[in-house]
Amino acid sequence: MRKVHLIREFAPDAYEFALSSWSWIGTGDKTPRFASCFGDMFLESPEGWWFLDTVEGTLERRWDSMEGMFAELQGSDGRAEYLLEETLNAALAQGLRLGEDEVFAFLPPPAVTGTMSVSSLAPLRFAIAANLAGRIHGELNGVQPDAGASALFAAQRYAAQQAAAQAAAAQAAARDQAAREAASRAAVAREAVARQAAARQAAAQEAAAQRAAAQRAAAAQEAAAARSAQQAAAQRAAAAHAVPAQRVAAAPTFDAPNPQTDRWQPAAQQAITGAFPVYRPAPEPEYADAGYEPQYAAGSELDYTGGYVAPGGNAGYDYVDNSHTADSGQFSQYIADQYNTGQMAAIDHTSVPARQGPYQDGRWSYA
Repeated sequence: MRKVHLIREFAPDAYEFALSSWSWIGTGDKTPRFASCFGDMFLESPEGWWFLDTVEGTLERRWDSMEGMFAELQGSDGRAEYLLEETLNAALAQGLRLGEDEVFAFLPPPAVTGTMSVSSLAPLRFAIAANLAGRIHGELNGVQPDAGASALFAAQRYAAQQAAAQAAAAQAAARDQAAREAASRAAVAREAVARQAAARQAAAQEAAAQRAAAQRAAAAQEAAAARSAQQAAAQRAAAAHAVPAQRVAAAPTFDAPNPQTDRWQPAAQQAITGAFPVYRPAPEPEYADAGYEPQYAAGSELDYTGGYVAPGGNAGYDYVDNSHTADSGQFSQYIADQYNTGQMAAIDHTSVPARQGPYQDGRWSYA
């Protein structure tokens, strides 16, 4: 940034034009020596040094000598009061620059608006700025404008225009701000809608994935059930076509236990179990020629004692229970059961007519 001096010097004709509108305040016998960056002038007279404040519209003698004046201007308080150092730095910070014959002027002037704002500063030729300020302050102090041209009116109109322009700018800025806020809210709403849509889509995808997983699981279960059914059918088919294993009967033994029998079901005792020998006596010689052969039912283990004896004899076709031997207690009991229940099968004498024998031991014997 180019350095700007707090004190500016101008040509004599520039001072002459600038002070031409300030004659009403008593500047005729005073000589301008230099000015500030805002158009305020420092004047010298035989009485001392004067300060013409173009912003306030005042002329005052402040110093008796030049040494006293510069001593005060070199201090921070003097620079702030007479040279407006802080305001100058603010204007420079905003990018405002001055030409060789320019100063910063408040447009519209504070005499009209009543405020000093850095935003209303503008570079203006020193002679014009100072002359315009003298005319405005003169009219405010009752001085009639020359040729009917009112600087005060012009300044007021300019101030009104500036105020209107500023109001329009403020309104436009407000509208822009409102539009930006509305756009921001719309963007936030769109983003929220997009997030909701994304959430719904994600939920739908998750639900679809769960349904697909459930379908795959059901299909796997069905496939497993089908495989199990096929395996069972194959096993049944194999079992149906398989050759059954033949059961090997146990070899009968003489002392094998007899089957469980029921005394009141005699027919159940007629089964050949192989647990006892079947007695087959040789035929009598006298009956062999006639074709007679004694037959015994299965399980007849009684001893046959002989053939027929004539009436009056003691022998005959009779059965003697000789089963009570030392062979086996089970075998003897079985024989006793057969005898006592009357299940001993009679001999079939179909080939020889039956003949009644003598009554022996309480029974009739038939040949």
